[in-house]
Formats: sequence, structure tokens, C-alpha cells
Amino acid sequence: MSKKSADKNIGDRKSNVSFNKKEAYSGFIASFKPLVIAVLLWIITIFILHLPGIKDEVALFFVKFTLNSALIFGKILFISVESTRYPLITVEGYTMKVVMECTAYNFYIFIIYLSLLSPVDWMKRILTMVIFISVLFVANNLRFIIMGFIGLHYEHMFHYIHNYLWDYLFGFFIFLIWIWRFKDNLDGQDAEEIQ
Repeated sequence: MSKKSADKNIGDRKSNVSFNKKEAYSGFIASFKPLVIAVLLWIITIFILHLPGIKDEVALFFVKFTLNSALIFGKILFISVESTRYPLITVEGYTMKVVMECTAYNFYIFIIYLSLLSPVDWMKRILTMVIFISVLFVANNLRFIIMGFIGLHYEHMFHYIHNYLWDYLFGFFIFLIWIWRFKDNLDGQDAEEIQ
């Protein structure tokens, strides 16, 4: 092989590698574009929900919804859960205050955007959103019951678990469901379904 043809082969390989890098980068950007848009919409929505004129009404709605669902969950699980005055909840004798951040409202909003903007057909988007919301609903209600028992028996660990563990756990749940629901798209097998 002559030096000229060897140089040409090296140049062709460099050009193919460069082209493959561009394709990979374009594919990466295309697959994460819905996630970026979902994050931006989530930030905008959270900002709107915290505007002074509507913040209190939004908080009242989410706290009442969460409080009532936790009470129902307690009855279903035959656990003593009660609320003698708003916004307090008592689990097996341990009283906690339910505030806006306890409602997981930011996770609900994020998973709605993430589901609706996912790169699959609409039926799969709606089904994924129902799965996401159901898992989050059950997990958040179980969180109140578990935190009541932790507060009752391990009060020194209550704030650490409440402030850190649950946020990471919810984020991890969302990540796992996302991977499970869209694993075919991550492999590039459902390119025809993207709409």
C-alpha cells in the first residue's frame, strides 16, 4: 500500500469518526430535548404557583388533598391516622405539620410534563403518566405513615430522613419508571413511534 492510499484511508476513518460523533451528539440532543423542555416547564410552573396572588390557594389545595388522602390511607391500612386540626396529622400518637413541600406537588408537576413530552405515542404517554402518578400517590401517603412511626420511635432521625431520604427516593422512583417505560427508545428501537 502506498503512502498516498494509507493517508487517504486515515483521512476517511477520521471523517467517519467525526461524522459518527456528530450523529451521536445529534441523537443525544434529540433524545434529551423532551427532558430539557419538561424541566423548563416545571420551573416556570413552580414559579407561577408561588406567585403571591395564588400561592396560598395552591398550598391550601395541595395540603388538604394530601392530608385527606393520608387519612384514607391510614384507614385502609388499619393504622391510627387522624387530623384534629388543619394542617396537623397524627400517626399512632406522633403529630406532624403538613406543609406545601410535604405534598410532593413538585414531583406531580414534573412527572406530568415528563410523561406528556416523552418521545412515544400518546397512548403510552398517558399510561406512563397514570403509572407515575399512582406510584407517587402511594409512596407519598406511605411516607406520612412511615414518618409517623419514625418520629414516634426514632425522633432524633426524623428530620434527616424527612429532609433528605424522601426527596432522593422520589427522584430515584421517577428515574426507574422512566427507564422501565422508555427502555426501547433508549436503545433506538421505537424511532417510528416518535410523534
